[in-house]
Amino acid sequence: MVGDRKLYVALALVALLSTAGLMISGGSENPSKSFIGVCVRAEKSYSILFNSTHTLLVPKPLEVGVVYTVVGSIKRTENSLRISGRYSVSPSPLRPAWLEELDGAYWSVEGRHYLLTPEWVELGKPLGVQKGSFVEVFGVKYGSKFYPVDVLRAESPSRTLRNGMPALIAGTVLGTFGANNRVVLWNGSEKLYVYLPHGHYLKRGLRVEILGRVRVTSRVNVYVDDINDVRKLGYPIAVPINRTSIGTIGEGRCLVLRVMRSGLVVNCTNLKLKGVWARAGDVLDVRALNTGSSLVCLECSVALPREALPNGICSFHEGDFSKVSGRVEWVKRYSNGFGLANVTSGNCWVLLKLPKSLGVEVEEGTVVTAYGVFTTYRDKPAFQVNSGDDVCSGNC
Repeated sequence: MVGDRKLYVALALVALLSTAGLMISGGSENPSKSFIGVCVRAEKSYSILFNSTHTLLVPKPLEVGVVYTVVGSIKRTENSLRISGRYSVSPSPLRPAWLEELDGAYWSVEGRHYLLTPEWVELGKPLGVQKGSFVEVFGVKYGSKFYPVDVLRAESPSRTLRNGMPALIAGTVLGTFGANNRVVLWNGSEKLYVYLPHGHYLKRGLRVEILGRVRVTSRVNVYVDDINDVRKLGYPIAVPINRTSIGTIGEGRCLVLRVMRSGLVVNCTNLKLKGVWARAGDVLDVRALNTGSSLVCLECSVALPREALPNGICSFHEGDFSKVSGRVEWVKRYSNGFGLANVTSGNCWVLLKLPKSLGVEVEEGTVVTAYGVFTTYRDKPAFQVNSGDDVCSGNC
């Protein structure tokens, strides 16, 4: 009896091992009875399942990214496994232990889908989550692609700037650099350099929200792969021009004090004004963007030309900008080229300073109009201009 029992146990063990061998998804030369794998390719007449080790050809269309259980006679061919005879196939309720877990940000470019880890991992199918979302997925690597099976966790796109990862960024367009599709964005604390798709641009002063890929070098670069990832939020509410900060729009009326190559010096702000042509003495209506280093006109126009300014020759106040007009009583030119002209109107007079660099000559008896700043010369009232264009002799 003891010998029979030992023989029975031995036979049962052999039978169990044989059954296990039949269930290993094609790992044996003998036909297997079941296979669990992820669909990694689906055509009209066949599909391919993969279990991280072997592939199985199934003669029917299935859904990519779904785990299936196939029951039937499964035989090994030269390159893969295939079904022989009758079989059944159904979605598997279980998550196989051989599935891989990946964390990253979901991304898509021109119809192709990726997981940024920050390495680019191409996906075999799109995820049903918002582009830029940080996700945790299970799936299997087959060929050059990762086939996601299940999304365990999905978080909204991050607003944190991380090298190689997507970020959702809001800010104001300060201008461009290099080309029209390259814009400088102010996000409230720093400048970001945004590369838009070719042929697209954004207007200066516009507030936008951008979903793009971040690359950190000596500066923060943001790459936008699809113009649909840019949302226009409109323009910020304007503030008084003397109260602007970087990224804000200022409005006001300003007097041009000086014209320089780097911009206009105006009386309403310490920043230079760019993007409009004007002369010293012109009064401007200004709507401009503070870019940090200057104010750039969005809408600027001459509200009052300098010719309309009153004659201020009798209103001397050192340091004030003014227009003076009068008759030249006398002219004196020194050996170094510096000149003085006494300009008189009624009982008022000033000494018009004429440095050689101005390239201006005036003659006695002519009427002169000048635009500049009151100053003194040897304790006498004087007037200083910054350009030859600010002195007009004769019919002005």
